[in-house]
Amino acid sequence: MITVEDMTIKFLRFLAQERGYSENTIMAYRRDLEQFFLFYAEYANQVPIELNSVTKVAIRNYLGKLAESGLEISSISRKLASLKAFFKFAARQGYVDSNPAALILSPKTKKRLPVVLSEEEIAKAIELPDDNTLVGKRNRAILELFYSSGIRLAELIALNIGDLNFSRQTMRVFGKGAKERVVPFGKKAAEALNDYLNMRKKEVGALELNSPLFVSSQGGPNSQPTGYRRISRSQVQKLISGLLQQASEQAHLSPHVLRHSFASHLLDHGADLNAVKDLLGHSSLSTTQLYTHVRIGKMKEIYQQAHPHADLHRK
Repeated sequence: MITVEDMTIKFLRFLAQERGYSENTIMAYRRDLEQFFLFYAEYANQVPIELNSVTKVAIRNYLGKLAESGLEISSISRKLASLKAFFKFAARQGYVDSNPAALILSPKTKKRLPVVLSEEEIAKAIELPDDNTLVGKRNRAILELFYSSGIRLAELIALNIGDLNFSRQTMRVFGKGAKERVVPFGKKAAEALNDYLNMRKKEVGALELNSPLFVSSQGGPNSQPTGYRRISRSQVQKLISGLLQQASEQAHLSPHVLRHSFASHLLDHGADLNAVKDLLGHSSLSTTQLYTHVRIGKMKEIYQQAHPHADLHRK
């Protein structure tokens, strides 16, 4: 009989090697599984746990407990998806007779509309970094590239210098599931990147094609980037959130807001929805269509403010 720990290791290795999932995604799966099996050990009074003993009723009880704790529906759905994938893999490998989570329906979630900044707010944020320092040039290049391309945070962090093609103004990125795509970036991003890399070459030394594009600051997010240590996810989140908060009155702004704004502004200026889908690296058009709801909401707001017949009760 295989242990839960060994089965989890096999499953996570499968996600990494066969599915090409990122380290962050795999860690999320690990946390979801560990949380469930801690619950199940107490629920079934069973240590060590026999995988074949896990039932649909036990999983339903677990989901109910999560709901009672006030956990968001989207998080509950993700945890259920983790269990479905885990037991599906275990069944295929012959370690369990069937998948106890297979027939459990995910709770319906209300899709939140993406948070989007105005073009003026984006422009203000991009002007905030000190352009006379290497860290300032790096931060401006990060902002410009994010907004110019709409790539994900993990995709930006993973970029190497050799992934950029300045003559074509394109870059090679690896998205979810290690899917490779070529993404264009604009003139302003190209200028900001060149400024950053030229100063980095003068202050740090020769630039290798396999070197990280954005390197870490030693001693904190505002100190000078030195050496070739890749910038961390937390560093980018902290610096981008800080700059966006200075440029906008909206609260809790993450780097993903730049991706949302990229897509929404493209649609505002007449871009084709399928083209935006490809640029974002979405596998489904329904995901991209969320941005059309943002656009419709904005149009309704403008209509209410500007049209004399929009609201007969308005004074």
